[in-house]
Amino acid sequence: DGWADRYDVTDGYVREAAGGITIKLQSADVKWFDDYYLKLRPENNHRNPWFPEFWQHRFHCRLKGHPQENSKYNRTCSKRESLRQQYAQDTKMGFVINAIYSMAHGLHNMQQALCPGYQGLCDAMRPIDGAKLLDFLMKTNFTGVSGEGILFDENGDSPGRYEIMNFKKMGKDYYDYINVGSWDNGGLKIDDDEIWPNSDSIIKSVCSEPCDKGQIKVGWQIQSKYLL
Repeated sequence: DGWADRYDVTDGYVREAAGGITIKLQSADVKWFDDYYLKLRPENNHRNPWFPEFWQHRFHCRLKGHPQENSKYNRTCSKRESLRQQYAQDTKMGFVINAIYSMAHGLHNMQQALCPGYQGLCDAMRPIDGAKLLDFLMKTNFTGVSGEGILFDENGDSPGRYEIMNFKKMGKDYYDYINVGSWDNGGLKIDDDEIWPNSDSIIKSVCSEPCDKGQIKVGWQIQSKYLL
């Protein structure tokens, strides 16, 4: 799943990669996170003490008069900066949110069991026993951010869910990834007709095509040179 649907992997090698089958972790976009995150600005996000530092670094400007003003930037921040600029949600955002939810559910269930009827931490949770917390974490079972069931097996792994992608030629000099299937605990689902639309033809697997008349094969040797 390291390749997934990354374009930096195929950049410059689209013809060689065409037809490739890749897998990526199944994680839907979290729309409500975008709705929240893209509205954040220094003047409305006072609860996060690191946000001014992030804002100045992100836009290479200084928050003039702010206690955390960064003098290394010459330009003063204006009202025109927006987190929408060059923004794309990380494809693993759902996993991050579910991980935080898992910890929250584990702590909540632990508090309910060890401190019944008590608000906050009772003496039974001071200090928190890591082994007991792990036991409660392993028993968590809740609905994830995208509607999927979140639970853990004896190894601490949650059920695997993958999308199967096919990198293919979509037009002249245009290549893209398309979804051709999925895999989860229910098994494999794959659209063979989408991957092999001309299923009657025989698929060839060769390192190079045979030479035409008047041609010869030329071998290339790649050498590494180190400059001292």
